[in-house]
Amino acid sequence: MKNFLCYSLIINLILNMSVSEASIKIHTYVTKNNVKVFYVVSPSIPMIDIQIMFDAGSSKDGNYNGLSSMTHIMLDEGTSKHTNEEINYVFESTGSIFNASSSKDKSKISLRSLVDEEFLNPSIKMLKDILSKASFPSEALKLHKERSMAFIEESSKDPAEIAINTFYQSLYNKHPYANPTEGTKKSVGKITRNQLIDFYKKNLTRENAIIAIVSPFDLPDIKKITDDISSSMNSYADEKKTNKHKSNLLDAAEQKHIYKKFPSSQAHIYIGQLGIKRGDKRNLPLYIANYIFGGSGFNSRLMNEVRVKRGFAYSVYSYFYPLQDLGPFFIGVETKADQANDVTQLINNMIKEYIEEGPTKKEVDYAKNAIINGFPLKLDSNADILSYISMIGYYDLPEDYLTTFIHNISEVTHKDIVDAMNSVLKPEKLLTVVVGNEKSKIKK
Repeated sequence: MKNFLCYSLIINLILNMSVSEASIKIHTYVTKNNVKVFYVVSPSIPMIDIQIMFDAGSSKDGNYNGLSSMTHIMLDEGTSKHTNEEINYVFESTGSIFNASSSKDKSKISLRSLVDEEFLNPSIKMLKDILSKASFPSEALKLHKERSMAFIEESSKDPAEIAINTFYQSLYNKHPYANPTEGTKKSVGKITRNQLIDFYKKNLTRENAIIAIVSPFDLPDIKKITDDISSSMNSYADEKKTNKHKSNLLDAAEQKHIYKKFPSSQAHIYIGQLGIKRGDKRNLPLYIANYIFGGSGFNSRLMNEVRVKRGFAYSVYSYFYPLQDLGPFFIGVETKADQANDVTQLINNMIKEYIEEGPTKKEVDYAKNAIINGFPLKLDSNADILSYISMIGYYDLPEDYLTTFIHNISEVTHKDIVDAMNSVLKPEKLLTVVVGNEKSKIKK
């Protein structure tokens, strides 16, 4: 008994220490070029992590799906001063890591470097060159288009990819979120060098940027670095551009079932609907609600009913994916083709019951404690902290989001959760997508 009490005391001390360590101070300021910066001092590691976010994700592709993705893939292929080989040499010889990518809403350019001047200065100099003078060589573009189209072609033979792409296309229809970030084989094939240059000059600009940094440097040193980086960015003033989407999304009028035939023994199933925007006041209640329903692995209702009790699937999960516009809520599962009908019926019944009855007090208490105690582990590296402050900056979340997260979770009530679920989730309007052989076709 004494050993158990000692063990419990140690665990509580560790958890309390971890929670206090989650109190991360975010410094914010604006550079001389009017770029907002979010900065966290992390003295434990002699590394600097820089991430520049642009409001330039695939939702800004316009009529050229895959344009943002291809622009970012091509950034380090050359500048007006340096070849791809020279760029790679600088980053490799200094041990730095450069990355660029695009998602639905935003794109990002990141650099990780040692803080010693002999490593950091050449890396920053090359980053600035890429931000201001990327050249998008024609030969490299041809190669990357071929690679991208080959990847898309390969994905078109993967039932899981077919299912998720069909889900997004059906849910979002003519909205930009309907399109895959990498584009389609047809759209990528039509991308030209001039389109990349135009997208780069109009979207990867200081007016469109937010910088997030985690490093051991003091604030004055970081201000010098960010002023230097922001001054190198291109400038483009678009009077028509707004920072937020004007949403034209509407809930489905009724339930919709889509079946796509594919010669696979497994049925790939997605069930869901439109969810919420990032920053919605219902986010935390829905986060807890989803944790209970399908977001906590073996502790979730979905896993217990679908896998543990019935053995229908190895894995089943659900989550909300808030975006700048209404992001999706969806449930994903793979099962034997001849079980697809039973699985979808079970999940639909579970959603309806969950919304009507709500979670139990025991489930809510367990979920809140698990989320609170697990939160410090989500901030145990510079990369984790950088990811959070990037999200806070881009989506204009409260600057005290991290320091108040635990308190805000603890304040969520059972009523908050039930009200949030009832205002967002509509079982009678769920979209169901099934990809598999004839046996997996849903009986309506």
